[in-house]
Amino acid sequence: MLWVMEPLLVLQGVHVHYRRGSLALRVLAGVSLELVAGEVVSVLAMRGQGKSTLLRVAAGMQRPDAGGVLLGGEELWGLGDVQRQRFLRESVGWVEVAAPALDVAVLEHVATPLLVGGGKREAFARARAVLERVGMSGCGGSSWGDLSDRERALVAVAGAVVRAPRLLVVDDLTCTLGLGETDEVTRLLCELSRELGVGVLMGVSDAGATQWSDRFMTLAGGELLAAPSRTDEEGGEVIEFPGGRGLG
Repeated sequence: MLWVMEPLLVLQGVHVHYRRGSLALRVLAGVSLELVAGEVVSVLAMRGQGKSTLLRVAAGMQRPDAGGVLLGGEELWGLGDVQRQRFLRESVGWVEVAAPALDVAVLEHVATPLLVGGGKREAFARARAVLERVGMSGCGGSSWGDLSDRERALVAVAGAVVRAPRLLVVDDLTCTLGLGETDEVTRLLCELSRELGVGVLMGVSDAGATQWSDRFMTLAGGELLAAPSRTDEEGGEVIEFPGGRGLG
């Protein structure tokens, strides 16, 4: 029997335009994408090419001008506002390097999403476990200002996965990191994707950040394009990634 995995995230012909005076600036032009659970997909684009807009649309944070966004088979913009917000809180983890709204210790910052409607003891226990998993167990008492760029990236990952979402949407998390640190963070995301069965959509501005992805695409001129491939010895098209699968 042939088993076909249903897509976790589907973007269908997404269009986004911004107005600048009398001009309509095309940001996304008919973008379509599918991502399954346990898969890491990177979107490579230079700044100003619409990468963050694409990610916000995928995370349900921005409504497209046209096109569909389905998560787990649910059309996000067919839901009521309250239902959609609840669904997104439970299903999507947004990952970016941003200072906490409140000046609290790292442990409390990571635990905060669990404190709404949950017990404090359980929330902090879960936060400690997640910080340990990302290699940040020794920084729970630190403040955000004490952390290096690498540590902030890892804390951002911990804060997103603590609620066990189905989809992680990652916005240029490694843009300030060196090669070794980029490798560490993107490999961690790949490992978490496999361990938790979570889909990962990652926007990056450096091709080196795509190396652990299962697939990567490029975004330019509002269009999303498949990554270039090479020809193997038998004449078939194949894309290879050190941490992912060879796609033929």
